[in-house]
Amino acid sequence: MVVHHLTRTDLPGRPRAISRRGLIGRLAAAGFTAPVIASVLRDSAWAQDATPESTSDVLAGLGKDERLIEQGSTTYETPAELMDSFLTPNDQFFIRSNGPVSIDLPRDEWRLAVTGLVEQELDLGFADLEAMEPRTITAFLACSGQSRGRFDDDPTVVEGTQWGNGAIGNAEWTGVSLIDILNEAGVQPDAVDVVSQGADFPEMQRGLPIELTTDPDVMLVWQMNGEELPAPNGGPVRLFVPGWGGIASTKWVVGLELIDRPFTGTYNTESYVFIDENGAVVRPVREMPVSSVITSPLPDAAVTAGPVTIGGFAWSGYGGIERVEVSTDDGANWTEAPIVEEAGPISWVRFEAPWDATSGEAVLQSRAFDQRGFGQPVETPWNAKGYLQNSIYRVPVTVE
Repeated sequence: MVVHHLTRTDLPGRPRAISRRGLIGRLAAAGFTAPVIASVLRDSAWAQDATPESTSDVLAGLGKDERLIEQGSTTYETPAELMDSFLTPNDQFFIRSNGPVSIDLPRDEWRLAVTGLVEQELDLGFADLEAMEPRTITAFLACSGQSRGRFDDDPTVVEGTQWGNGAIGNAEWTGVSLIDILNEAGVQPDAVDVVSQGADFPEMQRGLPIELTTDPDVMLVWQMNGEELPAPNGGPVRLFVPGWGGIASTKWVVGLELIDRPFTGTYNTESYVFIDENGAVVRPVREMPVSSVITSPLPDAAVTAGPVTIGGFAWSGYGGIERVEVSTDDGANWTEAPIVEEAGPISWVRFEAPWDATSGEAVLQSRAFDQRGFGQPVETPWNAKGYLQNSIYRVPVTVE
């Protein structure tokens, strides 16, 4: 296993490198079995410093479009001008990693250990997954900090990557339902959480409520848009939890442990959590809220007077989009924007609306409503870590 680019962006104060022996000891102390440790420690590359490269060289080496926007050495955003496909091409899909930007873990070396409160522990290889009943879904995937850069700097700048609107993509995902794997292992009745382990570093664990695993769309996936899941997006195999912030969908998953209590690891209790005004943790980030973004015209574009098509995408982690509305006068008046492409309740939808543009300055807006009837707010309440930004997006344009 080869690990690339070791910047640890979400664990301030932790060392950038750890010895192989130290990593083995920490994994063993945490109770992980030999197959999990073996998958995490194929070689000692974790302890190596990466050679600095230009952004274009890094993206080319990762098989990504060189136009992606660098938001950090392990974080790359899809620019607005590339957000024009209902299915986001693999090479244009955003990257978000809390550890290395990518891992080279061959399919024939990948293993998954299922341990804890199960009737029989499992040690599965890639061929074992392929032998199960496959499933393909169309779903969006978004970072929990999507659009974080749109928060007001009051009372202070929110923590984390200052994403624009491109920490999201929509794709076809193929794999096997997590419940099929857990049924094979046999879930014991006192199981409360399933803890997924990533191969990138020991702390990369996230606990999910056991009841969530009964949804057949919660999967282990190995294909994206009909191709092998790219390594920077979690290949060869990642957990996929549709509708939830991306932190729930552990990349390079090598372990599943069932425990009898809510998980209290870093990514459930310290990072990817809401913090109240007193600095206390309220809860982990879960479902992504109803949201939309206009992708055409782009902000500050010059458009020709006459017929113009306003287009974009809308999504909700709580179910399908019921309707989308657009405004061409900065929110004073609204008209419905027809949904012209959709693929089920966990996919985003494409909307388009005709506009007879007249000369002058204009501000376009969109707002979506999901099947619960919930709509986008004018302003998302400020929170210290800047999660779940879904306020109505304003697009100023000039009509010539």
